[in-house]
Formats: sequence, C-alpha cells, structure tokens
Amino acid sequence: MSAQIDIDKKLDTLPLLPDVVVSLLRLRPEDESYYDDILDLAKHDPTFTIQIIRLANSAANAPVAQIRSLEEAVSRIGANAIAGLITAMTVLRVFVPSDKHEKDLWVHSVQVAIWAQYLARVHKDLKIDPSQAYLCGLMHDIGRFAMFDQIPEEFKSIDAEDWHTPKELIDVEQQFVGSNHAQIGQKICIKWGLPESVRWVVGYHHIYHAKQYALVEKHDAQLLNLLKIIQVADRISMMTIKNDSVSELDIITQAFTPELSPVSLNIEQIKTLLPKINDECEDMRQKLNI
Repeated sequence: MSAQIDIDKKLDTLPLLPDVVVSLLRLRPEDESYYDDILDLAKHDPTFTIQIIRLANSAANAPVAQIRSLEEAVSRIGANAIAGLITAMTVLRVFVPSDKHEKDLWVHSVQVAIWAQYLARVHKDLKIDPSQAYLCGLMHDIGRFAMFDQIPEEFKSIDAEDWHTPKELIDVEQQFVGSNHAQIGQKICIKWGLPESVRWVVGYHHIYHAKQYALVEKHDAQLLNLLKIIQVADRISMMTIKNDSVSELDIITQAFTPELSPVSLNIEQIKTLLPKINDECEDMRQKLNI
C-alpha cells in the first residue's frame, strides 16, 4: 500500500507541462493554418524555437547546411512530426530514465507511437488522424513512468517477468501496487490538461470487453477506432519484446484479434511496413538520446 501512497504524492508534485506544449497538443493537424500556428507558438517561446532548430540540425536529420531559422527548421522536420518530438522531449525531462527498465519503457512508447501512426495511415477509412494516433501511442503508458519513478527496483524485475500480455500486466500492477498505470496515467493527463482523446485512450487502453467498448463507442465512435489502433500497436510492441525466439512477422499477425476489428494488416502489408517502422523507431530513439 505504501507504493500507492508514494505514487499519489508523486502526482501531487508533478510539474505542469509548459503552456506552449499544451497549446501545441491542442492544435489540429488537419487545419490549413497548422503550419502557421506552430510557427506562431514557437515565436512566442524562445526555448521551443531552440529545440526545433536543434532537432533540425541533429545528425538524424542530416541537413546539408546548418539551419538557422525557425521556418527552415519546421520545413526540415515537418509540422506533423514536431508535436510528438517536442512532447517526448518535454516528458523526458519530467520522467528521466535512470535504468534499463525505464529506457525500455521509453523505447516501447516510441514503438507504439510509430506503429499507431502507420496503422492510422493504412486504415484511411477509419478517419483517424495519424498525428493524433502517434501522440496517443507516445503517451499511452505515461502512468507507468510515474509508477517506475516510485516503486522499488525489485518490483520492476517482477513486473517484467510475471506477465506476457497487456491484459496480464494490469493484474500484476493491481497486486503489487494497488492501482494500475492506466488509472494513474489518466490522472496525469487531467493534471496536464491534455486533449480529451488522449485522456480516454490512456485511461481505457487496457479494456477489451464488449460492454466496455460499447461505453467508449457511445461516447464517440471514432474514439473507439483510435483506441483499438493503440491497443493493436501496444500488442505488436509487447509481443515482439516478449517473444525474441519467434519471427516478428508471426508475432505481429497475432496482434490482430477479432475484438480489435476493423484494425488489421495482411502479411504483405506487414512485410512492407516493418523495415520502415523499425528504422523510424531507431531514428526517434537517437533523437531522444535514449
């Protein structure tokens, strides 16, 4: 029970996200003014501007000549990629990874974000914005960062060994901590003033029952599709991590179960996507220096 008390104290003292990041997350990539809105936000926050220019000049972006202006930097990185990058960098300052377990959690979050983005692009009929899917994937386990920041090292080892599916993880957390990372994550999203879609996905990404899906669908049918995309991406990442001896293609096909329909991929789509996604995950990991 003491672990739960410590986590509650952690949430009470959690720093707020900078106003500029909260404003950034509320922008809509589909709006025609999105690019100009990002520039406007950055111009009013020198730290934000420096971060974008630094990213544009990083080895991962490999510019031919050094980029000095904000406009050039946004063009180089891409307006749609900036929200995820800046959010990740900001959250990294709140939850600094101090050991292998925490670094692995960050890598998992990046994997889920990138898979979710690609799933949204492939399933255009679901009308899920890929940038929104990316952000939700990146933030889906934010509660685990708070949990890892408080629990003893031995719990992290037990946690890693005692579960094999996302469903089982919740049971382990409830047993050892008295709460679960979805509940904790939702509290963080509320405190940080994150968009409603992010709060719902973070809080509900471990529900798998028809009645619970019906609750989400009643609130917002499109939100249910976003939730399922994050759940599939989460399964893909965790199945790959937990099953090193099995081919990734076989593992990925197991993520598309009937209750997660209509989110699905055939083997040819997976073969095409997998190298791109792996490269993008590594690129993001280098950018974040984790």
